[in-house]
Amino acid sequence: MSADAPTIDNPLEAAASQMRTLYRDGEPLPPPLDHGSMDRMLVHIDNINRSVIASTQDHVNAAKRLNDFAVIFARLATNSEQPNGAIAMRMTAVADNLRAASEQLAGANAIPRWRAPDRDKG
Repeated sequence: MSADAPTIDNPLEAAASQMRTLYRDGEPLPPPLDHGSMDRMLVHIDNINRSVIASTQDHVNAAKRLNDFAVIFARLATNSEQPNGAIAMRMTAVADNLRAASEQLAGANAIPRWRAPDRDKG
């Protein structure tokens, strides 16, 4: 990896921020997703984020887990489209960021050049 390679926006930070905003906005989440599930996913995403920025050791597992989360959010978006289009769009945005992170990790053998996690969020 070149020292001149640019630092890019972190799709995991974006997904986590979107999820926290859904939580704070008090959006009614489509079943079976609830706030406890969101909290557990956020813990996993934050841990994955720190891990993949520090080492390439877990990139394959991280890419798979992030893709699994993306599939969950995409399905929830599809299932919630009719009753609530706004929540479907927000769920799709989360899925898109998780999928982007998964693809970036799966396609590289290097530590991503993402901005470091923002530890002040929460």
